[in-house]
Amino acid sequence: MPYAPIPMVPGPVSLHPDVLAALSRDYGSGQVEPDFMGMYDATSRNIARLMGTKNDVVLMTGEGMLALWGALKSVLRPGDPVVCVGTGVFGDGIGDMARSIGCRVESVSLPYNSTLSDLSLVEEAIRRVRPVLLTAVHCETPSGTLNPLVELGQLKKDLGVPLFYVDAVASMGGVPVEADTWKVDLMLSGSQKCLSAPPSMSMIAVSRTAWERIEDVNYQGYDAIAPFRRVREMGRCPYTPNWPGIAAIYAATQAIFAEGMANVFARHELVAAQCRKGLAQLGINLWTAPEAVNSPTCTAALIPGKFTWPEWKARLRARGLVCTGSFGPMDGKVFRLGHMGTQAQAFLMEEALAAIAEAL
Repeated sequence: MPYAPIPMVPGPVSLHPDVLAALSRDYGSGQVEPDFMGMYDATSRNIARLMGTKNDVVLMTGEGMLALWGALKSVLRPGDPVVCVGTGVFGDGIGDMARSIGCRVESVSLPYNSTLSDLSLVEEAIRRVRPVLLTAVHCETPSGTLNPLVELGQLKKDLGVPLFYVDAVASMGGVPVEADTWKVDLMLSGSQKCLSAPPSMSMIAVSRTAWERIEDVNYQGYDAIAPFRRVREMGRCPYTPNWPGIAAIYAATQAIFAEGMANVFARHELVAAQCRKGLAQLGINLWTAPEAVNSPTCTAALIPGKFTWPEWKARLRARGLVCTGSFGPMDGKVFRLGHMGTQAQAFLMEEALAAIAEAL
């Protein structure tokens, strides 16, 4: 008899029941309906609450990478100096994205099994380059790490960096995110991780300083942020909105608030601890260095030495466990368990660990 699937991918995760219910409704003709702007506003406010910000939040149709690209292209011109802090594939990848725009990028690349602690290299780079933009990733899912950002944000302020850009795609809704405390000007996230919604929406919190820069650069394109500044004034989005997608995010955020944000964050912490304790008992080591901060939303572990990744994946899938490998220097060495959103459940982790034990 086949095993029932045990969903443990690091996104897109299993959809929340309230999200499924929201998607099943007919929302009519989008922004031509009088109720649309009310839903847009309410959802924006909910996301701002999860992001820990009083800044304006725009909702864009497209997977989380839309936010990452759109924010870069909306505030950067060719030749602009940028400092990108990387502790993983995505952090360094943002630097590659900025280079493709023609920017002069200084990458402060740290070991991919580490998290931010000593910021001396970052400070030196900022003083030397004088960037218009500083970038970082909160949760590096390929590495299973969570970067502390409060000190980096303070460094941004103390050294006068105009803009701070943070990818919180895999952390918002699963761990505390404090955009205003961290001095973040562009806080980016997506719908398919801790919100447990389809990979169809991006959201960006935009500071007043960022809006001024966006107006000055005046980038135009599907992923441009500028047209969203006057959504409320115009009473419509710059293109046909994904009303079901927005409704799904609203349902997801309301579910988090109903459970209680502190309770949701505690649930993620507990399941993450359960995961790492269980792996240790099975003799499976983490990818991360002992001093690194492991993410409450994703765990990266070393593939047991006698298996290749295809072999290990096949054994886990045969027992119902659906998880993933990793990228970059972790490719073929690491497998990842995504315990975020609907998947941050003790009973699912118990089943996952049992499947791993059988596979061994």
